[in-house]
Amino acid sequence: MPRFFLLAFLLSLSNTLLAEATPVKLQIGVEGILNTPAGPIKRSVLLLHGWNADMNEVGNLYADLAGRLAERGIASFRISFSGEGARTGYVVSSTFDSRVGEAEAALQFMQEKFPKALLGVQGYSLGGLTAMGLVGRYPDTFKTMVLWAAAAEMRINGDAAYDAAVRKAMKEGSAVYKDWTDITLTREFISGFAGVNVESNLGLYTGALLTIRGDQDFLPGRDAEWLKLAPTDDKAFILMGGADHIFHVLDDSKPGYSERLLRSTTNWFDRTL
Repeated sequence: MPRFFLLAFLLSLSNTLLAEATPVKLQIGVEGILNTPAGPIKRSVLLLHGWNADMNEVGNLYADLAGRLAERGIASFRISFSGEGARTGYVVSSTFDSRVGEAEAALQFMQEKFPKALLGVQGYSLGGLTAMGLVGRYPDTFKTMVLWAAAAEMRINGDAAYDAAVRKAMKEGSAVYKDWTDITLTREFISGFAGVNVESNLGLYTGALLTIRGDQDFLPGRDAEWLKLAPTDDKAFILMGGADHIFHVLDDSKPGYSERLLRSTTNWFDRTL
């Protein structure tokens, strides 16, 4: 093996073996996991999950991404947003403001922990909307951002059952939406995302931007428009043919989609941080 590649392999192996995954509970009560590779931390990424997921994401996508970033010497911090997911029995009371506020607290934790590190942010689905909300408040803080199947608004287009549950929740205070499990929508949740538009924040954001989406995603794709809004020259959109909203991560017969997603994202952060 050539000496250069041997050195790179040994450094990667060292980062993997010595990386630490530390549970963290922020002062606001939100829990997360801080992944730190060996050595001084010069680069770090905040990972923001999607609707009703948790810090590890569907199929452990974020846990896997954190490990891959650590192999490149990049720290990461991922949190579980309050008011949604299995931890609330899928009774959803999170709002746009609560999500962005908790992401802001996570950002402040990272800045205090690694004051000299360059920062990136990663958002998946509703976490993408949250990330765009966060960069609207901190347009110059993040050097790079990656969005997976990001939502432009909290809405499931063409889903009559979801629309009916929304109307009932607004009228009665809560309603059950039957998806992969029974999800209770609350009036607080519905009203907390009403009228939210984060797309204009991309015009303020100064960092690099990568968006990735499958062409079978049920969410409407506005990625091309987002790239036009972002002033940076360092921007790209990967449209993954055949991939759905979760990039087939739970389908063992289609491992290539999630592998490409993780590889592309890791390489992007490694290059732009």
